[in-house]
Amino acid sequence: MARQIVVDFNLGRDRCSDIHRIRNFGEHLYRQCRDDGWASISITDVDLATDELRVSVRSARRVRQAAQMIEKLLAHHCLSDIALLSEINVPE
Repeated sequence: MARQIVVDFNLGRDRCSDIHRIRNFGEHLYRQCRDDGWASISITDVDLATDELRVSVRSARRVRQAAQMIEKLLAHHCLSDIALLSEINVPE
């Protein structure tokens, strides 16, 4: 069973600014996942993101590490206050 980390964003009054920041975060997250190799996110999903991003994690043992990396990037992009992480299992 595949694992995903879902990042849900609670958009504020300035939706356009929030969406722009979410997409910038998503591009940073995409590069980090590509470089590390143990998680992945579609760049197409990043480009279309408004209030949610999904990161696929290749190994159940890496979920915690992936979540920590995501939280660190959220803080770097000043999105921690509007983001909520959750883990889901996806049938393969």
